[in-house]
Amino acid sequence: LRCTYHGWKYDVNGKCLDMPTEDAENSYKENIRLIAYPGRERAGVLWAYMGPKEQEPELPEFEWARVPENLRFISWNFQQNNFVQAIDGGIDTIHSVFLHSTLDSHRKLDEWQEQGKRDGNPRLVHRVRSNPPKLSVKETDFGVVIGAKYRGKEGTDYWRYNLFLMPFYTMPPSGQDRKIAHAFVPVDDETTLRWVFTWNLEQPLSARDVAEMKAGASVHVQFIPGTHYPARNLSNDYMIDREVQRTLTFTGIKGIGEQDFSVQEGMGKIADRTHEHLGSSDIGIVAMRRRLMKAAADLQEGVTPYAALHGDVYRIRAAEVVLPSDAKWDEDPRPKEAMTARW
Repeated sequence: LRCTYHGWKYDVNGKCLDMPTEDAENSYKENIRLIAYPGRERAGVLWAYMGPKEQEPELPEFEWARVPENLRFISWNFQQNNFVQAIDGGIDTIHSVFLHSTLDSHRKLDEWQEQGKRDGNPRLVHRVRSNPPKLSVKETDFGVVIGAKYRGKEGTDYWRYNLFLMPFYTMPPSGQDRKIAHAFVPVDDETTLRWVFTWNLEQPLSARDVAEMKAGASVHVQFIPGTHYPARNLSNDYMIDREVQRTLTFTGIKGIGEQDFSVQEGMGKIADRTHEHLGSSDIGIVAMRRRLMKAAADLQEGVTPYAALHGDVYRIRAAEVVLPSDAKWDEDPRPKEAMTARW
């Protein structure tokens, strides 16, 4: 790297190699070093390690990082709040019934459910306002699994498995072929980089797919040109359309991603947790926070999180399955099969 101000040049280890503003005989450059962190590139993403050199971990073996390049699309944007608030939203399995929903889907519940039956889509049949789920959590090597059980009919239940993966990754259940994941990387206490990973399991993404995601489709966002700042953001009230909010959607905000971080940023840059009112639907969030705090305490004692040293634990994906009502949510082989990464 060469400084654009005075031309000082550094190698990848932070050692100053050239100091053109000084005499050639001057050895001053030998005393100048920058702090340097090792970096690795994978799947078009740069990964930096900022811990002790002798404890550098494996890279996580995410499925999206293993599929061919033409099967994935990645974007990131700035988000103006603490990263844990973003994780809270990333693993909340219930909010989409409201935040991302249309008013018609609530007004026309029977019609909506009939459509789900015709399409074979259990989400439309079971994930409705009148059928709140019962949540269960389980700690794993990679983090926490949150199982949401939606009451079904004829001896079956619809289950959704949301994942929190150490230290800041989330995966919600998605389509059969197309999957999504997030990384909420803290820049500082009040700023987060919100990464979105979309990947197909078999069919390459079309040029139209990529163009639409670059324009803000799915959970990606539309940017202010030339930046990674969302065009719809806190400073402009996310361009809320009050008429749309009154007649069509809960928020009046265009874009699923923007709807998500509008409520996360709306808590303030750092939410005051002492004023929270956590309900039964928040047990996954509670488990995630406890896992993070335990990991922080362990690190202070010199204990490295298991996942940091075993990248293969990330070979997993979120899933949704229909199970018999008497099935054990965390032992039945069908969820495990659905959650196993192919790549």
